[in-house]
Amino acid sequence: MKKTYIRYSEAFKRHVVKEIEEGKFRTFKEARKKYGKEHLLLKTVRIEMPDEQNTIKQLKKKIKQLEKALADA
Repeated sequence: MKKTYIRYSEAFKRHVVKEIEEGKFRTFKEARKKYGKEHLLLKTVRIEMPDEQNTIKQLKKKIKQLEKALADA
C-alpha cells in the first residue's frame, strides 16, 4: 500500500491553529473533522491558502520572464 504524504503550507497551518485558539472548535477532533484527511488517502496533497496560490503563480510567471530575458541577452 502506498504511503500518504500531505504537505500543509505554513499559512494553512497558522490558519487552523488560529481557529483552534479562537475557540471555533470545542475539541481537536472537530478540527480534524473539518480539515480531516480521510478523503485524501493514497494521494500527495499540498494544502494552500488562496493568496499563496496567486503568489506561486506570479513567481512562476516572473521566473519565465527572467529566463526569457536571460536567453535573449
